[in-house]
Amino acid sequence: MHIVILGAGTVGYSVARLLSKNRHDVTLVDRNADVLDARGATLDAMTLAGNVSQASVLFQAGVMNADICMAVTDSDETNLVAASIAKKMGATRVIARVYAPVANNLDVFDYYSHFGIDRIISLEQLTAVRLAQEIDNFTESLNMESNLYGNLELMEFEMLEGARGVGKRIRDLGFPSNVRIGAISRDRTPFIPAADDVLKINDKIAVFGIYEDLLKVCKSLGGKLPQKKTIVIAGGGETGLHLAQILQKRHKIRILESDRERCEDLAEILGRSAEVINIDLHDRIDMEEEHIGRADVFVACTGDDENNLIGCVEAKEMGVRKTCCVISRVNYGEVIKNKLGIDFWTSPNETTARRVMNFLQRGAVISRDTIFRSQIQLLEIEVQPNSPISKVPLRKAQLPPQCIILGATRKRGRTNEVPGADFQFEPGDIALIVTTLTGADEVTERFEETI
Repeated sequence: MHIVILGAGTVGYSVARLLSKNRHDVTLVDRNADVLDARGATLDAMTLAGNVSQASVLFQAGVMNADICMAVTDSDETNLVAASIAKKMGATRVIARVYAPVANNLDVFDYYSHFGIDRIISLEQLTAVRLAQEIDNFTESLNMESNLYGNLELMEFEMLEGARGVGKRIRDLGFPSNVRIGAISRDRTPFIPAADDVLKINDKIAVFGIYEDLLKVCKSLGGKLPQKKTIVIAGGGETGLHLAQILQKRHKIRILESDRERCEDLAEILGRSAEVINIDLHDRIDMEEEHIGRADVFVACTGDDENNLIGCVEAKEMGVRKTCCVISRVNYGEVIKNKLGIDFWTSPNETTARRVMNFLQRGAVISRDTIFRSQIQLLEIEVQPNSPISKVPLRKAQLPPQCIILGATRKRGRTNEVPGADFQFEPGDIALIVTTLTGADEVTERFEETI
């Protein structure tokens, strides 16, 4: 694939390095020629010096024929403008990195439609999602890096012996209309269920819908949700805030932040769903007085690698069961694993680079992920003009049996819903679909333009 990356900073370089290793045709663009020379010496990629928000530079970079163009400079405004121009010039998919959380809040303004951007990503949000997956042991397909699906989400729970749902067919469970079972893992073998399949003891179920309804479904079936934990987050920056927002429905959250003004902001944003503590993160005595050692999980995301490492080591000494660390320098990885006893670490740059790999798709498919880390595919597909799926309601769409449509995002107004049998897609809508690896091509054909 031909991929143009705008911005040769640490993020752009990490993405370019990973993509070039996977034999993609990469062009790296940056206004700083010295940075490009240093990066280019270690990459199998083309480099181009110039202003990434100028059409002439984008033309030289070949965005007209790009399968993906990523704008990942350190400026939100530059990224939005550059990605928008690249889309107008012919790039198939465009992705913009934006720090400001408001860009993903569709209630404030629809940046996606206004700028014609396919995906807005935030390093801080992606890092928080990766941490949440590790803390909750969620499926890899938990897709919360944007508000694309609003309050719809994917949840897992387990059917225990004596649960009321055991022995019942899925069609007889009486689920709300906006809840879907996307996959079941039975004896470590995942599959996509049919309406007549019967739930069994120890089944792990991946369910998609509105969070409140998912809780009701789990309760009605007698399923077991992940255990509620006490999570201590050291650092109330954007990563810490995103992580708190993701986990606050399920767990007890305590945020430690040394800046008093930031504490006030966090308290206003999170309300009563989290406890915000103004504390000197370097003072172990203060940390001990707050009984940090009683936490189930300690997450260090202060923005400083050394502080994060020290914080995790001290938390472990205080008795915390599991410690998680955010670091920028990936060469710390071996030290963390072999010397410090920290249970998990992640890097924003590496996390972003690997998340981008999910977007390397052709045709109608926007991204591809997995459920239960298996061959069950979770696809985001854009409805193409004159496609078969856009001509009839779902009841007449003749989709393959191993296919479940979990959610839909309307192009008009970016509204989200779990579609029923009478729902009809329109060109530009986005569908979230679960299917098998072998059935993915057949499903995709229904969403692609026919001649």
